[in-house]
Amino acid sequence: MNVRKPLPHPEEFAFWSDETVRVSDTDLNGHVNNGAIGAYCETGRADLMNAVAGAPHARAFAMAVARVAIDYRREVHYPSRVRIGGAILSIGSSSFVLEQALFVDGQCVATAENVMVVLDRASRKPMPIPPEARAKFLALAPMRTAN
Repeated sequence: MNVRKPLPHPEEFAFWSDETVRVSDTDLNGHVNNGAIGAYCETGRADLMNAVAGAPHARAFAMAVARVAIDYRREVHYPSRVRIGGAILSIGSSSFVLEQALFVDGQCVATAENVMVVLDRASRKPMPIPPEARAKFLALAPMRTAN
């Protein structure tokens, strides 16, 4: 049985991206479909990676998604603005876990956990996260307070 984590709060995230819900993001039920939520997560991941490591073509390394798990928490409807918060949950030698939460009007509508792997451009094999990138990723740890 999978037990969901409690809903995160916006103040827990140091990195933010924004998306606008498009009419084409909605389905026959009138809400934003799961594919669109995944695309919003992708935007947040890409924006965070670009802020930490620069544009993909300019990086000394590549990054690949190894795993994405999304929990849908509330319906989203057109028109809306989606705020995508990002935080680094953990970091290993060649990979890290990115936590995301999507908010509409201050309400958490979805959460995602992404495992990202840093790759050598030539060999396409995992490589150690460069020290400068590691420091920037570590600076994006969740900003949680003790209860």
